[in-house]
Amino acid sequence: MQFNPATASQSLVAKVDDLVDTNANKYPLVQKARSFNTALDKAYSIIFSHADTKNYDDRNYSTLPQGTFDITATERNITIDSDEEGAEILRIHKVIAKNSAGTWYDLQELDIRDKAAYEIAEGDETGQVMAYDWVGHSLVFDVTPEATIANGLKVFYMRNSSYFTEDDTTKEPGLPVIFQPYLVYFAAWEYATRKGLQMRTDFKREMVEIEDQMQKFLSTQTVVDNLRMRPASTNAL
Repeated sequence: MQFNPATASQSLVAKVDDLVDTNANKYPLVQKARSFNTALDKAYSIIFSHADTKNYDDRNYSTLPQGTFDITATERNITIDSDEEGAEILRIHKVIAKNSAGTWYDLQELDIRDKAAYEIAEGDETGQVMAYDWVGHSLVFDVTPEATIANGLKVFYMRNSSYFTEDDTTKEPGLPVIFQPYLVYFAAWEYATRKGLQMRTDFKREMVEIEDQMQKFLSTQTVVDNLRMRPASTNAL
């Protein structure tokens, strides 16, 4: 489905208007966009919590959820809060670094609160970076880098969804298509709740059902085996 295309049959906006009997005056596009964006946040929180080994990313982005950064001598931490498309980085999966010879190697992830992370918390040595912790919006290294290495750090991450604006037309949600109606019911529920409409209970029920389906679907997906319909078979004698 698309945000507000000329052909209304696949329009998120039109489907909301159908459910709550509204139009652009009663339920302005800017309010619908806000509701859709809130629904995207809720949906992605479910995706992040229940996805198995498959790493999800909003399909509206043109880049992979990874980025390169410079390692700078004497700078022990690097601010990493958003990527080149302006998306907020929510979780870091993996960090690899390049040594002065150009060879990539994995950095160990440590928790600055653990005793095993003494170097990150209290160390003051200079050398080759071997471990990190993500504290707030910064990667903190176990040592102060001894050399400057351009693009010497590669970070693989999870980012937030790509949001709608009221001016969008054919933009689609970055969710799997089978769960896109969640945005419609959420926006309809918000409107019905504000107006005290009885139908808000029905919309809430639909949202909960889709959330449950989303959790079940995502918890069974892996990189190599996606959940799909399979025909039943019967052994014949």
